[in-house]
Amino acid sequence: MTRHALSKASIPLAVTMLATAAIADRSDKQASDGSAPLQLPIAGSVTKDSVPTGGTFVGTLSIRRFEARSGQVVAIGMVRGTVAGVETAGTVLVGEATFPVLAGPASQAAAPNSLVAQQQAATCQALHLDIGSVNLNVLGLVVATQPIAIDLSGDSSAPLGNLVCTTLQTLNNVVGLVGLLNQLLGTLTGLVGGLVP
Repeated sequence: MTRHALSKASIPLAVTMLATAAIADRSDKQASDGSAPLQLPIAGSVTKDSVPTGGTFVGTLSIRRFEARSGQVVAIGMVRGTVAGVETAGTVLVGEATFPVLAGPASQAAAPNSLVAQQQAATCQALHLDIGSVNLNVLGLVVATQPIAIDLSGDSSAPLGNLVCTTLQTLNNVVGLVGLLNQLLGTLTGLVGGLVP
């Protein structure tokens, strides 16, 4: 009889522990609005005391949001990765990191045939985002990241494509651009759950 009472008490306890673990796991992978961060591959080279070490860094940049700082657009995210080829090699997690962002229209090549030209007429120009390089202090070493380029395009009659077109029209307004980039980030990560390399 006692064993039966204990099993009744242990089932709700196990369910509570699993729910807590799931919430903790989800909070690491999701932004405050419930969407997953946009995850992009990132790489860099390692120096110590301004001397190249020959070490490398490979990891993931999880973009959580965009902000306006000093009249410029920046991406805020977490960096996870591995430092290799140095004495203090290992896996690292860099807290909130700030990356400069340049946004503009992407350059487009000439359309090879009339069908492609007709499809492009129904869309606006592609949005080009350059996420600049930064120096990160990792394990007492300096990791100089490489820039990341993203081109986004879409059919202007669809919600995502319309958002890309509206973003292109707002390039000269930093505050408006940041708001639209955050909407775009939420839409992208809501559709695909973050892009894992």
